[in-house]
Amino acid sequence: MPLVRVDIMEGRPPEMIEELHRKLAELVAETLDTPIDRVRTYITQFPPEAWGIGGVPASVARREDIEARAAAQAEREAGADG
Repeated sequence: MPLVRVDIMEGRPPEMIEELHRKLAELVAETLDTPIDRVRTYITQFPPEAWGIGGVPASVARREDIEARAAAQAEREAGADG
C-alpha cells in the first residue's frame, strides 16, 4: 500500500487540497501499476510561522504570497455568504 506524504504551507482552498489528493493518487496508481484504492495520501499544512526559507520564517520571506492567499480566501468566504 503506497503512502504519499506532502508538506505544504497552509492557506490553499479545500478544493485545491482535494484535487491534490486525487491527482497524487492517480499518478502513483498509474506509475506503480496498483489499484487507486490502495493508494494513501497524507497532506500536512503548516502555518507560515513554522515554515523556514533560507533561515527566515515564511511569514516574512513570502509575506506577499501569504497575503494574496488570505485575500482570495476572504473573497471566497464572502461569495459563499452572499
